Amino acid sequence: MRVVRRTPPDYRKMPWKNGGGITHEMYIFPEDATLENGNFLWRLSSANVAESGPFSPFPGYDRVLFLLSGNGMDITVNGETVSLRSPYDSLRFRGEYEASCTLPAGPATDFNIFCRRETLTCEYRQLFSKKELERLFLPGDTTILLCLQGQASAEIEGKHPLKEMEMLVVEGHRWGQPIALHYGEKTRLLFITLTKR
Repeated sequence: MRVVRRTPPDYRKMPWKNGGGITHEMYIFPEDATLENGNFLWRLSSANVAESGPFSPFPGYDRVLFLLSGNGMDITVNGETVSLRSPYDSLRFRGEYEASCTLPAGPATDFNIFCRRETLTCEYRQLFSKKELERLFLPGDTTILLCLQGQASAEIEGKHPLKEMEMLVVEGHRWGQPIALHYGEKTRLLFITLTKR
């Protein structure tokens, strides 16, 4: 098992695959993989979307997109449009599908999960502030905790503080691995589980 904490200064700023914008690569696995080579199993990124336009294609990958900030995004996938209006609204779609976004009221920021479909499944849920310590037992093979709002700390092989847009990656844990979470006020965490097929 490997526990890695990442903060915004660690994220790699780079152009979109199609050159249409800027993204911050938050994590890529394996770590010697690259976006350019398309040899990663999973990847986390956040993009500043300044104007409407097409999304980069990612054949063979499942993609989940979350709206983080801004006044909404209208995402069209294979001709069908879904509106994300509230922060943390999300949409899952296949990376090979033709996809684009329209910004109805100015720039927005998003967060993306990419997983190679033939190798991994991806599940996710949001966790909210609780007055008492919360103990969870981790399913799957890899868990990511991303702090969307507020602050928290996670106890697993040490104590790891998390502030907004900081994350903890627990690679290669066993099923049922325990973790303890302490929440601040108005905290929201994204709990992501990756499982080998």
